[in-house]
Amino acid sequence: MKNVLIIEDDPKIAAALEIRFRSGGYETESAGDAVAGLSKAVDNQPDLIILDISLPGGNGLDLAQRFKTIPETRWAPIIFVTASKAPDLRRRAMDLGAAGLFEKPYDAAELLAVAGHALGETGMFKRPIARFDPGADRLAGASSSQVLRRILIIEDDRKIALALALRLQAAGYEASIAYDALTGVNNAVQLRPDLILLDISMPAGDGFVVAGRVRELLSSATPIIFLTAHSQGDARQKAMDLGACGFFEKPFDAEELLAAIDRAIPRS
Repeated sequence: MKNVLIIEDDPKIAAALEIRFRSGGYETESAGDAVAGLSKAVDNQPDLIILDISLPGGNGLDLAQRFKTIPETRWAPIIFVTASKAPDLRRRAMDLGAAGLFEKPYDAAELLAVAGHALGETGMFKRPIARFDPGADRLAGASSSQVLRRILIIEDDRKIALALALRLQAAGYEASIAYDALTGVNNAVQLRPDLILLDISMPAGDGFVVAGRVRELLSSATPIIFLTAHSQGDARQKAMDLGACGFFEKPFDAEELLAAIDRAIPRS
């Protein structure tokens, strides 16, 4: 059973998180300040850390930096929670390799889903019947025409993201969703998708920045198709400069998008 350490100075929020994670099948520990959080992390070696940024006795970002330097917590994913609206927080969290950042009040179910993904558990749009051969990256016993391609959707509009995921799944792809820039970069590194559908305008993030970071972190040139609701003069050129294999303005034709995906990553 995976162990989650919750470092949160608000006892009501901490208690609610513990109840939610325990109901999800996790073991939990909690700490109300930075000093106690560091001590419990060293003692318990958690599989995941939920970390408030504003804490008595220390700053959550500084504490995360410390966690990355000690063996007991070096590999534990960190999800930040915060009441702050400071514009640079998401960038700083991204630089620390965080698995996510949630602004209070946040959706507990979504936090639990991101936590499960950070721990390598099955996402909501992954097909449970799929069992991959690590060497061939195909379904065990399947023919070459049954390769299941993985697509990461980074899109802040939940209706669009869900509709895309369902449409892609129906077309024979495996789809995962990230709703912001930070989670998108983290998911790209963890999932190593065959293709990324990337919105340009996102809260506290920018699709071009995400694409640049993905290009830095992934060894292969992952195909990227950009999506945008705004016809900015230089947006298409910036996308092409980043090696995009497609550029679609919303509202787009789903069949045309699927055709572009098929050209970029043929299913057979």
